Order: sequence, then C-alpha cells, then structure tokens
Amino acid sequence: MTYSSEWKKRVFETHEIQVLVKPRSPIAWEYTVRVCRKGTNIRAASTLVETAPDSEQYKTPEEAEVAGFARGKVLAEQL
Repeated sequence: MTYSSEWKKRVFETHEIQVLVKPRSPIAWEYTVRVCRKGTNIRAASTLVETAPDSEQYKTPEEAEVAGFARGKVLAEQL
C-alpha cells in the first residue's frame, strides 16, 4: 500500500497540530510536526516546528504519524 506524504491536521483543545510523514531511508520513516493556536496561520513565525530526532526511526509511516501527533500534543500543552 502506498502512503501519501501530505500534511494531516488535528485540533487539540485550542491548538492545531499538523504532521507530515516522509521516508528517512528505504526502510525508515520520520515526521515533521507544526503546532499553532487554532485559527492562526500555520505558517506564521510563532508556529512551533519540530522534526523527529535522528535517534527515532519508525518502521512504517503510520508509526511515524502517531508519534508526530503525540509530540504535537506535548508541544501544544507547553504553549
């Protein structure tokens, strides 16, 4: 099954979380997560952006997506 690498969005309380999953290597995946207040431009300078650390490698795109949203939730709670 082919995975579509595109930004996926969820709203967590007062924040919007977006996750992009992409291949890190032929057998590993990574995520980029963006977090901002709901209704704010996600590309604004105040948006938090973070990429999966090199130490984290995911075997499937679904694992990377779950981890990205979990990290986004932690970041949203810190705002």
